[in-house]
Amino acid sequence: MSEGRLYLLAGPAVSLIVACVFFLVWLHHRERRYVPFFAVAFGAYAIAALSQLLQIPPGVGINTMVSALIYTFGIFCLVEGVMARFGKAGAAPVLVVVSVLILGLLSYFMFVERNLVARIYVQNFGYGLMFLFAAVQIFAASRRRTVDRILFWVFLLFGLHFFVRTVVTMSLSPELFALDRMRVNGAAPDAIGRLFTGSPFWQVLNFSLLVSGLLVALALLGAIAVDAMDDLKRQGGIDPLTGLANRRGFDERARELLADAARHPLSLVYCDIDRFKTINDTFGHATGDLVLATVGGLIARLAAPGDVAARRGGEEFVMLLPGTDLQDACGFAERMRSDLRATAFSMLPAGFVVTASFGVAKRRRGEDLADLLHRADELVYAAKRAGRDRILADAPGAAADAGALASPVGHGMA
Repeated sequence: MSEGRLYLLAGPAVSLIVACVFFLVWLHHRERRYVPFFAVAFGAYAIAALSQLLQIPPGVGINTMVSALIYTFGIFCLVEGVMARFGKAGAAPVLVVVSVLILGLLSYFMFVERNLVARIYVQNFGYGLMFLFAAVQIFAASRRRTVDRILFWVFLLFGLHFFVRTVVTMSLSPELFALDRMRVNGAAPDAIGRLFTGSPFWQVLNFSLLVSGLLVALALLGAIAVDAMDDLKRQGGIDPLTGLANRRGFDERARELLADAARHPLSLVYCDIDRFKTINDTFGHATGDLVLATVGGLIARLAAPGDVAARRGGEEFVMLLPGTDLQDACGFAERMRSDLRATAFSMLPAGFVVTASFGVAKRRRGEDLADLLHRADELVYAAKRAGRDRILADAPGAAADAGALASPVGHGMA
């Protein structure tokens, strides 16, 4: 095999290695459901390139359509994987339409009006459009992190390169415009093949796809690594017993909400399980853990997607409710209070009722998180002094320093 042939095989060989890397990453991170798309995409590119280089299946027409189908499928998977990473739905129909147009035009210019130059422009410009579409979607969906910006620029430049490279190299490859005529006039297939593979278009195409493909692979691997680090950071902010945020995780997310004026009004619900020490001392820590986990499950079930819920420590739980006024926050607390009171625990005696006391506070203008938490905590202790199993909230219209309380929302003794 000639050195030139070996060089052309470098692209598919590297793509197969990259596909294997993505597959191995997915085996260790099954939760990242977008990673298999990347493995399939690079594997498809390698198969399509080998199909062209080795002329499998034989015959110009069938080989052109088979390799184009696999190329298009690979790019479809790559873009769809990126969309899945950003949680973007609805992109597939657009990609399907573009893919069908590419394959339809290629078929027309192969079997109806034979035109190699038209096929080159259709395929390269079509793939360029798919990458530009991905870049636009990344820009719209990204959180403007560094890795997201890198992905945006990589896909944008890769998409543009299909247009620029094709126009420039085709202007330097006049021999390609005569290949169809040579084929009609009965020129030897080997001679036609040598002219095509020796053209600047073909040489630059393979080199640029090798380099650009590696850049795309590195950008995607970097994005996966950043996602993994973010997950580790989030896990460090999760309470393992309840699955809610812990103190650190709550504080980080809560400060983001307090700084976002669009999420106001903000209300905080503070919850403390009544007589929890007695439950622990009487029935054991395993039973206490069951109670904590159950309360965490109740909160997770009642919380809306944008709410931030956490086990603050011990038997204390906090819920920060964006876009929620005091009345609606009290309603949330009452649903939780009544649901907890109605919950039966298998490790506790029949008829044993677990209750909690609640403090509900609406954030005041300019109030920081520490002050908001302190106000709600004070309301919890006031609820306990008032008899437990109840909700106390800020009195509507209370001054910032008045500390006034409304009437209890819920009643009942544990």
